[in-house]
This record gives sequence, structure tokens and C-alpha cells, in this order.
Amino acid sequence: MRTRTLLVSVAFVLSACTGSGERACGLLEDVPDRAGQASLEQLEEVADAARESETAEIRDIGEQLSGNLARRQVFERLATGSFLDVIQANLDELRRACRDLEATDAGST
Repeated sequence: MRTRTLLVSVAFVLSACTGSGERACGLLEDVPDRAGQASLEQLEEVADAARESETAEIRDIGEQLSGNLARRQVFERLATGSFLDVIQANLDELRRACRDLEATDAGST
């Protein structure tokens, strides 16, 4: 009985530490705060994971991010630096959605 209680306690602590469980949110933690410091591969991986999310808001942001990554040259022709500004806005929105999801998950445990 004591071992079972200990195992349940350890499982609870570990689940609380894993955050939202969203793959996109986990990948986003490895992306630099500034979009200009991230590699295109990192951004694409986050976008792909977000598009596959079970959370509608994160899926929507993933679609936006993927679309904006595909339009990189268009943004740069419009104004120098505009691509990074748009991608930064997507990343900031995704970070906010991940924080909100973690707060919701923490409140339900």
C-alpha cells in the first residue's frame, strides 16, 4: 500500500512538471525568444507540430505560422524585416496559447 501511494505521488508530480503535453509547446521552449535567432528548420518543426495539435487555437496558430513561413519572400519584398515581424507575432501568440493551456491544465489538477 505504501509503495502504491508513493508511485501515485511520483506520477502526479511528474505529470505536473510536463506542462501542457503539447508537442508544439515543448518544441517552442527550444526556440530562441527572437524569431531572427531561430533556424528555419526549428520554425518549420514548431509549425508542423502546432498544426497537428489537439487544441484548436494552437492548430490555427500552426496554420498561420506555416503559411507565413511559405510566404517569406513575399513579406521581404514588401518591406525588409517584415517577415521576421510576422513570424515573431506568430511565435508570441503561440507562447501565449501554451502558457494559457498550461495554466488551464494546472488549474484542473
